[in-house]
Amino acid sequence: MRGTNKRWLGAAAMSAMLLLAACGKEGGGGGAAGEPVPPGETGKTAEAVDPNKEVELTVYSLLGGNYEGFMSSEGQYIQKKYPNFKFNYMLPGTGTTLRDIVAAKTPIDIIISSPDLQQVIDVGLDSDISDLIKKHNYDLSRFIPVTIDMMKQLAGGKVLGLPGRVSSYTLYYNKDLFDKFGVPYLNDKMTWEDILETSKKLTRSDGGMQYYGFAADIIALLDMNERAPQYVDAKTLKATLNSEYWKQKFDRTVPLFTMLPDIPDPALLTSLSKSRDLFLKEKRAAILLGINDAGVRAASEKWDLNWEISLFPAFKNAPKEGPQPSTRYYLIANGSKHREEAFAAVTQLLSDDIQRDQVKNGFTPPLQKADYMDLLGSGIPELKGKHAKALVPPNYGEMNVKDKYYIAARAELIQAFNEVVGGRKDTNTALREAEERADKKIAELKNQ
Repeated sequence: MRGTNKRWLGAAAMSAMLLLAACGKEGGGGGAAGEPVPPGETGKTAEAVDPNKEVELTVYSLLGGNYEGFMSSEGQYIQKKYPNFKFNYMLPGTGTTLRDIVAAKTPIDIIISSPDLQQVIDVGLDSDISDLIKKHNYDLSRFIPVTIDMMKQLAGGKVLGLPGRVSSYTLYYNKDLFDKFGVPYLNDKMTWEDILETSKKLTRSDGGMQYYGFAADIIALLDMNERAPQYVDAKTLKATLNSEYWKQKFDRTVPLFTMLPDIPDPALLTSLSKSRDLFLKEKRAAILLGINDAGVRAASEKWDLNWEISLFPAFKNAPKEGPQPSTRYYLIANGSKHREEAFAAVTQLLSDDIQRDQVKNGFTPPLQKADYMDLLGSGIPELKGKHAKALVPPNYGEMNVKDKYYIAARAELIQAFNEVVGGRKDTNTALREAEERADKKIAELKNQ
């Protein structure tokens, strides 16, 4: 990956690289800190910065991409208010890892991060921006509460930045396969139990071709569904996989993948890439549980099937639970020489007028009460006539704290799930052994 890129781009056209994501309801996952602002000032930007000021902000992205993509999806919107703000874009690479940045004392201002904020904290680049929030009377209650709460939980109560986008999961289905086998289409009132029964009707062999009723990115069911417990106990740093919660979760979700007596390769139905190929390319999966990024995917990948969208379901006994949001965070880096300007840039990007424009192009803000969500995807031709509202789950679950221990434990949980789906182990054995493997990995990570 390349390091810095100092080509300046003005108001670039909106690129096709859009991320369809979800916006939560009020009340999902608990309350968020932040003092209310006076009426009419919700989402205002940092007015203390002169709109004509010239400054160069170094943006370090842990999420990849390139300078042109940043400018078209973010930078140009900041420049609408601050036309003389320039951006130096950096990516992790040889000589530019986070540790390299710290060792070389390379100044950076904004860090774009996934929910795995621990990697920023570990190298000391985290910075509490509570002073800026208070100074500018910025209203944190605008945001889906879990997006703020998870950050504060991981950072010991500090606010390291602001959530910029959220993504989540939804159901896609191939209408032609439903028609082929005479099965009614999905609807937004269906539960997971209903999805299972529908999938059974669509799992069949026809004309020498094996069709599957359901395929999924398994993380959506294990990691991103309901109110999943932490994979690792924060106090003991021991994995918590061999529990009644996961036994019950396996009992409810394994049947979605075992409608045939023999599944030689469970990953065909449970991996992100293989399940997508089975649905989009091979057209042998009738229902896909996947990331709600249909706008960018349908446009860039030229989806060639008769597809539609349905809401992420809930289980009958947990009707108000939903998938966790995966959040893109904009952090103000420790040591930034332009904290005020960086805060002004981020809050400008998150202002309602900019968010409204981005919603039309497929971005969904991490906001509780955006009154323009009916515009979601209205600027994307590939979503014309589609049930785009189903890209937004009705509720969110609480977010797991994303750190290196969580990642290690999750990998073992996924292996256990595939072992059960493939018939190689029973649930109790798979979970017990997964927890043992996770504890071993965690111990190794602690000693690094």
